[in-house]
Amino acid sequence: MSRAIDKETVASLQSDDPTSVYEDISCTLCWDRGQLLEIEFLGKSHPLPPGTNFLLDGNNIAIPKAKLVQAFVTARQIFFNLAKDCPKDKLQVLGNAAAVILLMDPEHITAANSRKKILLRAGSLSPEIFKAMLRKELLFVNSFLTARLHRHTKSPTLWGHRRWVLEKCKAMGMGYDIHQDLHSIILVAAERHPRNYYAWSHLRWVIQNLCVGEKTKSEISPFIKNWCLRHPSDTSGFSFLLFCLAPLKTPENVPRSDASTFVCEEVLGLAVSFKWTFESVWVFLRTIVATELVASSQRLVFLEAINNLLTTCEGEPKARSNLQNAMQWFEENQQANGS
Repeated sequence: MSRAIDKETVASLQSDDPTSVYEDISCTLCWDRGQLLEIEFLGKSHPLPPGTNFLLDGNNIAIPKAKLVQAFVTARQIFFNLAKDCPKDKLQVLGNAAAVILLMDPEHITAANSRKKILLRAGSLSPEIFKAMLRKELLFVNSFLTARLHRHTKSPTLWGHRRWVLEKCKAMGMGYDIHQDLHSIILVAAERHPRNYYAWSHLRWVIQNLCVGEKTKSEISPFIKNWCLRHPSDTSGFSFLLFCLAPLKTPENVPRSDASTFVCEEVLGLAVSFKWTFESVWVFLRTIVATELVASSQRLVFLEAINNLLTTCEGEPKARSNLQNAMQWFEENQQANGS
């Protein structure tokens, strides 16, 4: 969201009561619905009636940008009045202010850290209260990360906050369902912000820290593969697929050549059928074919596919470059490996 404010917006800001706007937005944003919020911003093309500060339909909330600016100014004043030494009876007020600040600026580390401190203070009360607050906080940050907001879905601060919450959940012995997380959070964020490095890195951390084991990677690989085939230009997705196919460095490793070969065949077949020349696809293919993860027969198929596609993209320099670079990288690494 642009931080520039035009004259019409300035006039609108001056005509409303900022405290009332803040109260409306913070209350609806922090109200515990027990489900994810679908958050969107409204531009000037969608004016609301006087006195209306947001639209709410079930778990869908739409907030005009001008109203959010008003709420942010008030939230910032409240936040810095309480942040340094917040009384126990004002913790909810501080948390609400931090929520509005993060909605305006997802990289506001101080606001994110204040919500951590509130949770830790709650943890001193009782384990059950702490668990309930952790669940609520996870819903809060998940709503931001899956919102139709360009900056939030790829915010390192918000993904880092989610990681911290999950670590606390693990420490409290709370259960974790990677399949639900994958489908409702990670893949949604990855789709709403293409090449979402932070979302995929977060999933990598989850596998390595919350559900370590070859079985987990094997279970989610088909879902990742299908997602990548629906988003063939997404290099971050294909990078994670390669991570899923590579064995973990643990003693219980077992060869996964059959599964990797099957995935390679499918991706390569679709790349030829649809004449995909995306760099993401061919970086994935060149890397997996150059390793021992797939059957050696795939190497010849890989090279033949590139040669065939090169004949169909004579007037496409970018496509030719992607294909030629993939072939060159493959040949160099094969030679380096003594193949």
